[in-house]
This record gives sequence, C-alpha cells and structure tokens, in this order.
Amino acid sequence: MATLTLMPSSLLAAGAHLNKGRSNIWLSAQGDKAKTYGIGLFFSDNANSLKIPSGFRGHGVSLHPSHNRVVMFARRPGTEAIEVDLESRDHRLAFVCKNNRHLFGHGSFSPDGKLLYTTEAEIDTGRGLIAIRDANSYELLAEISSHGIGPHELKLLNDGKTLVVANGGILTHPDSGRKKLNLDSMSSNLCYIDSYSGKRLALHRLTETKASIRHLDVADDDTVAFGMQFQREAAAHDSLVPLTATHRLGDPLRLLEAPAAIVMQLRDYIGSVAINNRSRVVGFTSPKGSIALFWNLNNGAFLGYHQLHDVCGIAVTEDQRYFALTSSNGQMRLLDAQTLKEDRAHRQHPDFRWDNHLLLTTG
Repeated sequence: MATLTLMPSSLLAAGAHLNKGRSNIWLSAQGDKAKTYGIGLFFSDNANSLKIPSGFRGHGVSLHPSHNRVVMFARRPGTEAIEVDLESRDHRLAFVCKNNRHLFGHGSFSPDGKLLYTTEAEIDTGRGLIAIRDANSYELLAEISSHGIGPHELKLLNDGKTLVVANGGILTHPDSGRKKLNLDSMSSNLCYIDSYSGKRLALHRLTETKASIRHLDVADDDTVAFGMQFQREAAAHDSLVPLTATHRLGDPLRLLEAPAAIVMQLRDYIGSVAINNRSRVVGFTSPKGSIALFWNLNNGAFLGYHQLHDVCGIAVTEDQRYFALTSSNGQMRLLDAQTLKEDRAHRQHPDFRWDNHLLLTTG
C-alpha cells in the first residue's frame, strides 16, 4: 500500500499539516443499493458526519462559490439533483431535468455563483447538451450544444466564460440502461465552448478512436488534465493505450506516459482527475486497477502511484497540501502533495460507501 515516488528530485520537501481550527469536509455520493443511495458528509473532526438520502445514485458533487452549499447530480441516465446546505445541513431537491433529457452526473457553477452548467443528453436523438440554470432557483435558462455525444465532466476555464467539456462519444438510451449503442462509430472529443454564445472555440480528438474522454480538471494556468476509458471490446488491436493526457488551448494534446506494467494495471479505466496547483502535480484514479497515479503537470514526468482497493475519489485539500483519496469500502487517505507520501496519522475508515467522485471543502 506504499507510495512509489519515481522522481524525488522534482518534488520539494514539505512540512504539511491540516488546517487548524477548521474541519475538513469530505463529500461524495455514497451507498451501494437503492435504499442507501445519498450524499455522504464526513467531517475530519469526526463531529456530526452524516448521510443524506437522495433516492437516486449520485455521481459528481459541485461546490457553490459561496462555499455554503453543494449540489449532487444523478448518475447517467438519472434526471435529478439535490442541494445540501453545509451550514444548516438542510437538503432539498434542486431540479429535475425537463422531458426528453437526462444527466451525465456532472455540473459546474460559474465563478460568480450565478449560473450552473450541467452535461445532459436529448434522449430522442442522443445529442449532447449543456444546460444552463440559475444557480439559486435552478430554473432552466438555456441549452447549448456540447458539440458531441455523451458529454460527461465539464469545467470553466479561469476567464469564467470558456467551458471545456469531455464528450465521451458513446451513445446510450435510458430504455437500454447503460448499454453502449454505437461502439463501432463512437467519436470522443475534448471541446472548448464559449458559454455566452454556445460557439465552439476548439475541438480535439485522440488518435485512438475507442478511447472515451470522461473526466477532467483545470489548473490555474488553464492546463486541462483529462482521463479516458478505453472500449477494448470494440478495438481492432490488443495494444496498451495511454489513458491520461493534458492540453492547453492552442497546443496539441499531450499523452502522459507511464511504465507498461502500470498502464496494464489500469484495466483500460480512469475514474477521476484532480490537479494540485501548488505542487503542479496531477492525480488520476483507476478503481478497476485499485491505483492512483501522479504526473508532473509542467513536464509530463510520471512521479509515482499509490495503491488502494477500488480507489476512485480524488480531490485536493483547500490549503493544497494534500491529495485526498476515497474508496468504496470507506477508506480515506491523505497524500502529501509534494512528496506523495501518505500521512498515516490522518487515515480514516468510516462506515461510508464512497462512490466515484470526491469533493473537499472546509467548514
């Protein structure tokens, strides 16, 4: 379970410590069956941790810029989202998609806190959409094209208006559950969109056509890190495929390389991405491989890995000192963002069934 650090010379020593006087709040969809689905809130001081039922399986969780509330989105092909007030712990149904729409489990607030963007699909046609809602009332204000099929995670660049979206390229339909309907013709892309006009600013495709771009994060300098899920059953070869990459507008896509044995362990699946702006390290998780991997964001050098059973949740603490990891069996770990060594004093294992994605804040 130890961390392997391959390039210690590229990392700085750090005397890391947690925020004093404030509790770190770990938030994630949780539960492993319909009656236990909800959102979990774990407080690092072990006070008042709770599970809030949702009635649906959640996926991603987004924090409002005011830091006083979060929204959890239903996993594809769900249609609902719930809001939780982090101060009162009250919760309510935020919205339900309009007819002929479903969610893909992700959303992002505008930096001014006025708008909420969610990835959705038009069910009849499969067309990818980005819904724009009022961030307070959740009233649907507009829809713009995602410029692809199967839009999954999306984020705003630091100008507050340019969206970057991972169009996974895979067609599904609620009547078929999560069955993939177009593997022969799937076409994934990373797309940049003007959120004001809906205009496509740039679109990039991978050479490997069966690699589905799903999850991403954006650095302070607008470097985008993204992870893929390779659809091997539809591939015409049995070669290993890189599943992690970075990009900046105006540049070509840059695949991140790792030893073949590590890439093989991923089992064609990356589940989540998080960038630490302070250390300029990006982390990716693979629950199928039970491993988290790390690269230097500046030069693309592979730095190491940390093994954890069914790890998928990854986030960065607000002070940027740690990467946090969660797994489906309740394990929680903190890795120093500079050295990638685990701080074992803060290892936790509560009775939570953490789902795919993790959000960290303080309160």
